[in-house]
Amino acid sequence: MKHLILQHLLVASLFFLYVTSASADTFALASGESHQGKIEKIFDGQLTLSTGGGETVSFALSDLDAASQAAANSWADSHPEAVDVYTKWDAQPVIKSSSMPKLPNQFREPAFKGMVSVELVLDEKGKVIFAKVQISTHAGLEAASVEAAKTWRFAPAKVGGKTVKAKLRVPFKFTYDS
Repeated sequence: MKHLILQHLLVASLFFLYVTSASADTFALASGESHQGKIEKIFDGQLTLSTGGGETVSFALSDLDAASQAAANSWADSHPEAVDVYTKWDAQPVIKSSSMPKLPNQFREPAFKGMVSVELVLDEKGKVIFAKVQISTHAGLEAASVEAAKTWRFAPAKVGGKTVKAKLRVPFKFTYDS
């Protein structure tokens, strides 16, 4: 009998996990209201969902029910580049060390010009924790640009005297001079 009860509990638990993961885009408030969408960011205790059609909705994490808070916390753990990231600072990040990407061989021809803009997210210590191409003139320049950007180190941004995560863009310009 014990074995049968444990088996039923296991099946119920697996079903709950399936339902929870299948509806991970539905967030319920403690009041009973629910919202569907994809998490865009979490900033200063506020969760912002993209609900489709360019619309967003925001609410306090503390207003979510326990299961939705757990889902939001799990998302935050796997997306540190979208949690409490500042784009305006009292003191901006300052480059401490950098390296430039190498021009790939296929672009080594006279008068070549190219550009890649890389979005960076820095942690509170000034280390790059996320790098993604925003704009590029040549796809073949992108990997080298992202890899170089990931090696950069900064003095961290500050807001209110406290070091904070920061988002910024770094442009890489490529030319070939023989």
